Amino acid sequence: MTGDIGVLILLGGTEAVVTAMPQKLDEPIPILKQSSNISPEGAYEYSYETGNGIAADETGVLHKAANPEDGSVVVAEGRYSWTAPDGKLYSVTYKADENGFQVFGDHIPKK
Repeated sequence: MTGDIGVLILLGGTEAVVTAMPQKLDEPIPILKQSSNISPEGAYEYSYETGNGIAADETGVLHKAANPEDGSVVVAEGRYSWTAPDGKLYSVTYKADENGFQVFGDHIPKK
């Protein structure tokens, strides 16, 4: 029984030391480019690019809905891309409107 208690104390002490060890901090990723613009009419655009290969941009505009009772809808179109750890570039384009969200990319399975 005392052997079991000794093992528990040893394991608890080891866990405390391991969890108290300093953790490696990731390097900050720089923002290389960033822009945004919002018009008084409700249209917008933004884009950014990071130092680790991530990039995105989107535009949005107000359109009158097909059904006048629905008022206006925002139609957004954009794209984003990133570089995977293996060096492969992935790109996604999309559109969101009154018909829903549609996404496209070579790596996305087709129906």
